[in-house]
Amino acid sequence: MKWMFMLALSFFSLSSFAADSYLQCMQALPASAPGFCASFKAVAACHCEESGVPKPQCQNMNLIYQFMIARFGSVDKACEYQRDTSKQVCMDDWSCYRTGGKDSTGYLCSSTGKACSN
Repeated sequence: MKWMFMLALSFFSLSSFAADSYLQCMQALPASAPGFCASFKAVAACHCEESGVPKPQCQNMNLIYQFMIARFGSVDKACEYQRDTSKQVCMDDWSCYRTGGKDSTGYLCSSTGKACSN
């Protein structure tokens, strides 16, 4: 458990959500787009890798989410911190990825309303 906490701190202490990334992480497709799941996973993995976390850990979205919650305490706080998108888009993206349903504008997540598979 201690290694996980240290990994989480190092993961976010290097500003994985900063706009001036050296990997030039792209932005995910809108949460309502058919290709959202794959694009969001790729963007999350990119930010994870740019922070120095080994690539294999960055392929696990549940682990990335746990790191984020360990560092910030909530999705809301993490989305306030990041600079790549608006806070609402960030919150919609995580919500759509994890639970599906609709985004904050009423569109179905991933055009189906289903959560993304890990």
